[in-house]
Amino acid sequence: METNPNQSDFTSSETDFRAAIIPGKFVRLEYLSELNEFIKTDVTIKQLVKEGTTNWLELATGEMIPLDRVVSVSGNLSPHYPGYGNYSCDC
Repeated sequence: METNPNQSDFTSSETDFRAAIIPGKFVRLEYLSELNEFIKTDVTIKQLVKEGTTNWLELATGEMIPLDRVVSVSGNLSPHYPGYGNYSCDC
């Protein structure tokens, strides 16, 4: 049985996710480290940087997080991690 993904759901999710990335805003950021550790932190976004084909989220702390490792920004789930929020706890 073949299924076709609903492209409009992906676009809407991508739009909501990108809209949450506001330079200078203090946010709850959830991402996966290079070792696939789930990290949850409260931090200020400095800017979104594009280097080559990779987008990076630069934080006020100086950290650079690849955008494809970001799970959510202020509760806005990345389209790369659908349903991931259901398995994380707020501990």
